[in-house]
Amino acid sequence: MREEVRTEIDDLVSRKLPALVALYQDFHAEPELSGEEVQTAEQLAAELEAAGISVTSEIGGHGVVGVLENGPGPVVMLRADMDALPVQEETGLPYASRRPGVMHACGHDLNMTALVGAAGVLAGIRKAWSGTLLFVGQPAEETVAGARAMLRDGLFTRFPRPSCAVAVHAGPDIPSGSVGTRSGVLSAGGESIDLVVRGLGGHAAHPDQARDPVVIAAETILALQTLRSREIDPNEFFVLTVAAVHGGSKHNTIPDEVTMKVNLRYHHSAVRDQGLEGVRRITTGVARAAGVPEDLMPVVTVIDESVPPLVTDAGLTDRCVAAAEEILGEGKVIEIPPISGSEDFAVYGQEGVPLVYFRVGTMVGGKPGPYLHSSHFAPEQTNAIKSATLTLVASALACVGKDQESSG
Repeated sequence: MREEVRTEIDDLVSRKLPALVALYQDFHAEPELSGEEVQTAEQLAAELEAAGISVTSEIGGHGVVGVLENGPGPVVMLRADMDALPVQEETGLPYASRRPGVMHACGHDLNMTALVGAAGVLAGIRKAWSGTLLFVGQPAEETVAGARAMLRDGLFTRFPRPSCAVAVHAGPDIPSGSVGTRSGVLSAGGESIDLVVRGLGGHAAHPDQARDPVVIAAETILALQTLRSREIDPNEFFVLTVAAVHGGSKHNTIPDEVTMKVNLRYHHSAVRDQGLEGVRRITTGVARAAGVPEDLMPVVTVIDESVPPLVTDAGLTDRCVAAAEEILGEGKVIEIPPISGSEDFAVYGQEGVPLVYFRVGTMVGGKPGPYLHSSHFAPEQTNAIKSATLTLVASALACVGKDQESSG
């Protein structure tokens, strides 16, 4: 990157930073749940339009797509997720959520703010690049439904198909002012399972006349943990969590069934398949051992909340890391290990689009604070917004063509 371009970028970001911080606080104060991002999408669209971006709304629900064409060259997609979580905020911040039970506890307000910042900067330095930029505000990331919904609604057919895609996300375990990334598997794939353990209900005083699904469910929960400890290769990443158990209604009555919600995390599809097979086999085996009739075997349903592992492109990541470090400073881009969370940005990679993904440091005071999805999540904002914006700008410039007037 030429020195005069870097200086112009620094000046633009410095001038825009106070307004971006205010925008972040506006987003934070008015969070909306997955699939309900009406006001959020309107505000994001308005900010992009103010930067001179051509915007189309209501793509795949409340998705926003901004297009900035600037001569021949690659098409680069910059994406930010928009939705919040069903969490009651407890930060006590002056700009805390004004919507009871809803909070930007995952940093999507930061991601959107950085997208707006990058749009303004890149629109202001058009002489430095050539190509097309897509600015995508994606709904429903928390339910891992938004990316697929936008694709079904023509994201890659109604608009220029990207040759690569870049995203940033808050990282509370990374120092403020730094960003982290890696090549290859960066985050886990996930499967969500509804499990119904069935039995024969009866009176609590006569358990011998029943086949108690509460006990069967308890045995099943423990048996499922042997998948990790005794069946999956110890060198492979795999997590199985039973996150909810519901059954029964009265102290002296054995219910007919117990429902459970189970989550799998993995890095490789073969491990996912082994885990799913194991869940089906173990749940059925425990039920048979308890004497449950064959027509009441457990029901295992993999629900439509699947997300693949996020796999970043090695060459693209190297190129964007070099550009980001050039503008953030030496040592400000760190390599991070694979993470166990999931991210539906990965879905765009399934469409053959090379991906790069950065975690933006939000650590306050040099110490990790409350993590993502916590009701107390309160990231450092000013440096994080600046770092995220600069990272998106640097990555975009690393991927687009160079304008002839500015080359050489």
